[in-house]
Amino acid sequence: MNERARYLFWQQARRWTLALLLVWLVVNLGVPWFARELDRYSVLGFPLGYWLAGQGALFIYLALIAVYVAVMDRLEAALLRTTSDAPPTAPGASDGR
Repeated sequence: MNERARYLFWQQARRWTLALLLVWLVVNLGVPWFARELDRYSVLGFPLGYWLAGQGALFIYLALIAVYVAVMDRLEAALLRTTSDAPPTAPGASDGR
């Protein structure tokens, strides 16, 4: 397998993972932090801060999972395309490990 392609794959995977974890952290800390200020407004009789902290965060978590799956599928497909274009090695040949 092409070592350069694997390195680029993991570098991009780490970047996306860190970015999505940052969004997760902001949702976990930011929404409850500002929930009191949002309680002035209401949605269906519930304070907006309560609704965002209790329900809205769940939608964001589902979106984070969907984005992660889509991005990793795209990255893995690109890695497979890159490595399938590489010439095959002879059976029993050492890959340098």
